[in-house]
Amino acid sequence: MSAQNFIGQRLFGDYEITKLLGEGGMGSVYLAKNPLIGHDIAVKFLHGSAAQSSEIRQRFQREAQVITMLSHPNIVRVLVFGRIEPRGNVSETLYMAMEFVRGGTLREKLAKGLLDEITVIKILKQCCSALAEAHDLKIVHRDLKPDNILLMDFRGEANFVKVLDFGIAKLVDQGSQEHQLTQAGIVYGTPEYLSPEQAQAQPLDQRTDIYSLGVILYEMMTGRVPFQSSSAVQVLTMHVFNPPTPAEQVAPNRVSPTMAAIINKAMAKDPKQRFGDAMELFRALDAREREILAEGRVSASAAYYPGNELTGIFQAVPTQAPHGVGVQPQGQAQQQGPSANFPQAAPPQQMQRPASSTVATSAATQKKIMIAVIIAVSFALVAVLVAVAFFLVK
Repeated sequence: MSAQNFIGQRLFGDYEITKLLGEGGMGSVYLAKNPLIGHDIAVKFLHGSAAQSSEIRQRFQREAQVITMLSHPNIVRVLVFGRIEPRGNVSETLYMAMEFVRGGTLREKLAKGLLDEITVIKILKQCCSALAEAHDLKIVHRDLKPDNILLMDFRGEANFVKVLDFGIAKLVDQGSQEHQLTQAGIVYGTPEYLSPEQAQAQPLDQRTDIYSLGVILYEMMTGRVPFQSSSAVQVLTMHVFNPPTPAEQVAPNRVSPTMAAIINKAMAKDPKQRFGDAMELFRALDAREREILAEGRVSASAAYYPGNELTGIFQAVPTQAPHGVGVQPQGQAQQQGPSANFPQAAPPQQMQRPASSTVATSAATQKKIMIAVIIAVSFALVAVLVAVAFFLVK
């Protein structure tokens, strides 16, 4: 269907389709407005030609199923999944209505120039938090890249993350239906961001997303992806066999030893050598953030990003310079894989209260309190004895 077939149509009573936002090989995304309440939504339609494929129809429906399982603020929400009944020469049309995000992609942001390291960390931490929920629900994204990370303003602050496009997400341990939708020997995803195991069409778990985040982090810090070629097959081969040029060599004035260690660990060829989950990567990024704050180059307010109280994640609190930050000796790293000793950020329940909220009582103060109590009790006893004596005399 062309754009003219949908613009002007109404959905859900008062939502009118007003604009084509984007179009791809399998579908189109439109803006729909409800003027009565001033609310906008994005509506993704599956092209009629693509809908003829039962596999594509299942994928489209599964994308809606996957996203509706997620409630994280850093993930684009699906509001409604449905279909428009066939009429005339127009076949049945599948659609999903999603929240409309006012903003641009991380790809567009990077095209304007490199971001400062604190901003890089803030964006990646939000991605980690979003993926932590997806991974907890056994959902692996499989197509993480700057194009699928939206950045919007939230509560007056920029760079609030919305992860989107779970169209090829994998539901782990879903049996035969999932196997039919992820055929053996077929590689899904974007070559520049695929893990070695994904490039080889091997079984995947959440660590493939960790690798993709590592590639994105490499690109955000250096200005380029680790592997480039005009041939997609060559790029996949590089992911499997070639070590990337170290990020600290590509951008020596931007990539610290700690950040280099984070990138290396996230992009380890062997999944067992990577961060075990998204929150482990989050904590490593948090440690680097605290390292920057301890250096005094930026204020603590620079590390704030809006909505972190909604995401269930925590924020670095600068107290003192972290110790033990560094990369393992090269020989040891070759034996055990990329690694680093990151200072661990405390989880929310372990964060210490500010000093102003605690009461410290010295031994001298305790002694004074005891004397005051003894005097008070003595006066009370004297008062009782006087009362008794007065009663007996009377």
